[in-house]
Amino acid sequence: MKHTRYGTVWCHIFILAVLSWLCTRPLLGQTSEGWGEIWQQRMSIGQARLDEAFKLAESGKATEALARIDSIINSNPDNWRAHFLKAAVLVLVKRQDDALQQIDVSIKLAKKGNVSQSLLAQLYSSKARTCIDAHRYEDARRALDGAIHIDPTDTTSLNDLAWLLATAPEPHVRNPHRAIALAQKCCGLNHWTNAYSIDTLAAAYAAKGDFNQAVRYQQLAMQALNKSEKADQLATMQDRLKLYSNHQSYQGD
Repeated sequence: MKHTRYGTVWCHIFILAVLSWLCTRPLLGQTSEGWGEIWQQRMSIGQARLDEAFKLAESGKATEALARIDSIINSNPDNWRAHFLKAAVLVLVKRQDDALQQIDVSIKLAKKGNVSQSLLAQLYSSKARTCIDAHRYEDARRALDGAIHIDPTDTTSLNDLAWLLATAPEPHVRNPHRAIALAQKCCGLNHWTNAYSIDTLAAAYAAKGDFNQAVRYQQLAMQALNKSEKADQLATMQDRLKLYSNHQSYQGD
């Protein structure tokens, strides 16, 4: 199963979410929370040029977009938003290592610019998703730790970190006990109504080897799906339920 918390879906959301902020939050942990606040906070100077570069990337003209963004960076090297957009375009063309370098620059400059804590946490969370796309799971864990250190109540980062600690392909990254604690906190913050955080809690219990609890919470997660979510996620949740029923944990790609 290709879990949409990360992977190909993230690559597309990364760039599409740059230009506009969705009115409602996307699925917790399953997709990017979006980069809306980051993009809404972009500086007015050069804003039109950044928007033009984004539209070039969106239309498939990544090389032209990168050239336009480099021109903006050359004229204003401290513009963290330009580095952020460059990272998004680099993700699209599958240059994750280069994208991560740009995100690090963006974070460094954003700190100097005294951006909001919420926005800074989003940057760390976005770095983590890019690390996961590049199969750099330990780096992803550190980035998500940074995000929740800044904003301990951010349910997206909490859920993403819990999922990573429960399902990471690399055994040394997994930490089922901490995954359970984080997922329980996330479920509580969501008033136990979010199917995806409950799904993560089930995966964490399965990683611990407590398959009775894993089955219980997986069934609860499936019940919490709304109609539109069922069309997208019910089958994959059923697949995980079968694993847990057979005393098998779920491991991500």
